Amino acid sequence: MTLIIELLGHPRLVRDAVNWRPKGRKSWCLLAYLLLANQPVSRERLAELLFPAADDPLGALRWSLSDLRRVLGPDCKLFGNPLVITLPSTAFVDVNLVRRGRWEESLDLPGLGQDLLTGINVSGSAEFELWLFSERHRLDGATEAILHEATLACLAEGRLNDALKWASRLVDLNPLDEAHHVLLVQCLRTVGDDDGAVKHVKYCTDLFRQEFGVEPSPVLQEASCQPTINLSKTRPYSVQAMLEAGEAAIGAGAISQGLQTLREAVALARQGQNHQLLARVLVALGHALVHVGRGSDEEGGAALHEAVVRALEVGDECTAAIAYRELAFADLERGRYARALDLVDEAKRFAAGDDAEMAWIECIEGACLSDQARYSQSLKILSSAVQRAERTESPEALVFARCWVGRLHLLRGELAEATPVLEQALEEARACWMALAPLPESLLAEVHLLTGDLDTAESRLERAFVMGRQLDDPCLESIAMRGLGLVAVAQGQDSRGYQMLIDAPRISRRLPDSYRWIEAYGLDALCRVAIDQEQAAAPHWIADLESLAARCGMRELFVRVLLHKAMLGEPGAFELACDLATAIDNPFLHKTIAQIKLRKVSHAGSHGHH
Repeated sequence: MTLIIELLGHPRLVRDAVNWRPKGRKSWCLLAYLLLANQPVSRERLAELLFPAADDPLGALRWSLSDLRRVLGPDCKLFGNPLVITLPSTAFVDVNLVRRGRWEESLDLPGLGQDLLTGINVSGSAEFELWLFSERHRLDGATEAILHEATLACLAEGRLNDALKWASRLVDLNPLDEAHHVLLVQCLRTVGDDDGAVKHVKYCTDLFRQEFGVEPSPVLQEASCQPTINLSKTRPYSVQAMLEAGEAAIGAGAISQGLQTLREAVALARQGQNHQLLARVLVALGHALVHVGRGSDEEGGAALHEAVVRALEVGDECTAAIAYRELAFADLERGRYARALDLVDEAKRFAAGDDAEMAWIECIEGACLSDQARYSQSLKILSSAVQRAERTESPEALVFARCWVGRLHLLRGELAEATPVLEQALEEARACWMALAPLPESLLAEVHLLTGDLDTAESRLERAFVMGRQLDDPCLESIAMRGLGLVAVAQGQDSRGYQMLIDAPRISRRLPDSYRWIEAYGLDALCRVAIDQEQAAAPHWIADLESLAARCGMRELFVRVLLHKAMLGEPGAFELACDLATAIDNPFLHKTIAQIKLRKVSHAGSHGHH
């Protein structure tokens, strides 16, 4: 038996080459929910989610289940309470491929880039509509990750027309993400269409002025006029000498000079036939672009993809591991977590036995899991990273791992555990990685804020903000500004604090490749304060956070979106928040939900008395 289930676009079910249609619209909804919910669901829960207005919700659910069994056929099992669906191993489900699939398999899907359950309108179930909206965003995010990966891979393999095609699809799918435009301009330059690149920069600039009232970042302009490389000047030097010179320049803070030298080293290495050396130079360039080249993740990603191809051609597993790890880091920053974790697995495969490299890989894996609110898994991985970094005396990896362990405890409300880890991270950062010091300082300041020590919080945050600004790092500036806004509100300076909280996420968007989680974390604080102050713009900020958290799969921040909506009285939001929170191991979140529940009960009680 062959079974094909397509839920992207207008839903379709094909069994043994025959199209089957369920009789009820809600049957499609039930099937989508069972396939996409990552946890078992009780029949009672499904009945209230999908049939809240029915006279007999459980009866309506039973009817939908028998409708589904008829179309799915005898080889599918749909039984039990909680309800379990098992499909034959040969069944093809498009949404599973998009969520977990390799880009090569997903590009041919007929519904790729279309909405989940197009044309299926579900009236009368506010909670299901909220769920559907979030899943549509999440699958959009997964689709963008696939097209992004496909573009970089095709660039690396020299399939330039394919790269151009996928980059164009990416821009069509989400035209308001500047990074997509940067990648498309890069592809146009690579195929030699310089006029097209310049035209596209103008198109994007007009679009951003119209939509946001701002210009795109300088990164877009730079992508269209990258300096050409004249190798006649560099002839006397060896590739190795240029590699060392480029890395030294970057280490000394001469970023643009260092990047240009590394680009020249790549061009020179391409002329020779030494693929191992080319891979190493590409990794150095990719690493520099991702970490210090402001807004250059797209160019860095292309270099790292090619580094993987060249390194594996000559069996250089060590270089391949570093390239995969750096690609994973870029995807972590952009909130492409599923893709980042796939790359982490590849990096681990090639780095086995190298403890120092494994420490870095686990840092990135732990950060990805923590951003998605998978805290227990994350803590285990990050603790292992700390041990490896201590064993191999890798001070920078140690600082990074400690920062994320501290952040995890802070998010879970475990302030006594967060404090010593963050203090240690800050002290070590000042010794070996000054450019990261504002991060533990801002997180530590938040601990002071939560324990009521506003003066210490404020002085730490001011120091972190000034340093972030000196480093021209939008992420570090943004998280410090968020803290300063919350401190101002706590001091009773409501309008000043609110304005700072509006600025925080905006600062982080200054470059197209900044860390999305920090932007979302800032938006969450802004939503909370906007609701408390009864600001008219509160729903607007909530919508911004909803789109970002759902698209990236930041599970806890999405639950917080629903709690914000519940505070504004949106039907179904609180129930869905409670439901989704059951899968998140955060005592602080559960405490927040309990407090809101209590408030709702007492509010309903006081209305009852009147």
